[in-house]
Amino acid sequence: NHGRWTVGGPGYADFVRRTRAFSLSDTAHLIKTPTLILDAEEDQFSAGQPDALAKAMTAPITIARFTRNEGAAEHCHVGALSLAHQRMFDWLDHTLAPSSPSSPSSPGSLDSLDSPD
Repeated sequence: NHGRWTVGGPGYADFVRRTRAFSLSDTAHLIKTPTLILDAEEDQFSAGQPDALAKAMTAPITIARFTRNEGAAEHCHVGALSLAHQRMFDWLDHTLAPSSPSSPSSPGSLDSLDSPD
């Protein structure tokens, strides 16, 4: 229902049609702030979009991947919201931490967010 409310569609079919018009392909390179991109392994709605966005961006990015083994592979990480929230907050802690000589220069280097292969 949130998606329908956001795009103003009267029904679910209209919601899906309206979301097709949304794209960051022409603007991703304009994003300047560090960005966390979440990628669910079995996302039936956004498959491939996280990697495409990451390739199009010039800002520092971190991709947090969520897998079936973690119970977090579905769209919006259903079934593993605690894990998703922990990764988001860890990224914020890392990204917003005061700079120090020992901290990495780019949040994109935070390997601990990527799931083990």
